[in-house]
Amino acid sequence: MSPMTNPIERKFIVDTNVGHLVRKLRMLGYDTLFINPIDDTALLQAADQEGRVVISGDRRLFERRPIRSGKVKGFLVDTHQDHIAQLRRIVRTFKLKGGASFIRCLECNTLLLPKPREAATAKVPPYVYETAAEYAYCPRCDQFFWEGDHVKRMRALIEMLEGDSAPPP
Repeated sequence: MSPMTNPIERKFIVDTNVGHLVRKLRMLGYDTLFINPIDDTALLQAADQEGRVVISGDRRLFERRPIRSGKVKGFLVDTHQDHIAQLRRIVRTFKLKGGASFIRCLECNTLLLPKPREAATAKVPPYVYETAAEYAYCPRCDQFFWEGDHVKRMRALIEMLEGDSAPPP
């Protein structure tokens, strides 16, 4: 089976000081690189080489030449805001949509593969196997995923973010 597809082009690299945003961006379907630890030079090089937007709360990073010159795009996170407000600003600023949500592994960023129920037989708890009909699989982590209560909470977050139409503060 082929990986789930993502029509979204925007790619990010998230600095360790705002690492809590990584899983949320992946949840929305965005290719989000996170390397911990990473120094500023390596972070900027990876962003430049892979065409990624740097997301960081480090003001000094935005004084570096690659970002100042516009060679590397960046987004400075207000670390005094709560995590949802930070995510809301990113979503608004980049006009992100959750239309391709749940296509990436939240742990490693790999595109998930759709798998038939039979493939999950020995890999998921019996109750899950009996109640879930569809599964996604991460070939890198060797993990199966299914729609449970946690996904309902994530969908509610996505709906809340997409419902915000006001411009970023």
